[in-house]
Amino acid sequence: MELEITWGRVIRVWWAHLWRGLIAAIVSMFLGGLVGGIIGAILYMVGVTSVETLQLVITPISIAIGLVISVFPIKMILGKDFGEFRLVLVKNGSTTETKSGELGGVVQ
Repeated sequence: MELEITWGRVIRVWWAHLWRGLIAAIVSMFLGGLVGGIIGAILYMVGVTSVETLQLVITPISIAIGLVISVFPIKMILGKDFGEFRLVLVKNGSTTETKSGELGGVVQ
């Protein structure tokens, strides 16, 4: 059964995503800095000293790390119990009727 989308429920989901997203951003910055530092050191050892070249190589890698990590907060809140509701994925209705009298998983 679907619940009404109220501001209270929206804020609870938003808060759950916000704090997890902030932690993911911090982890992403740390990992991006660590990986960027390692790659920068390796490039420096092989003779690449141009800051622009280092930025050109390291920036896309750091962005990719951030994008991968940004999925985790969403994964963490899907299925989370918020007390009176859970955040779940529901398959869109199909046209076949089930034994329990449900149509496409939605009670008629």
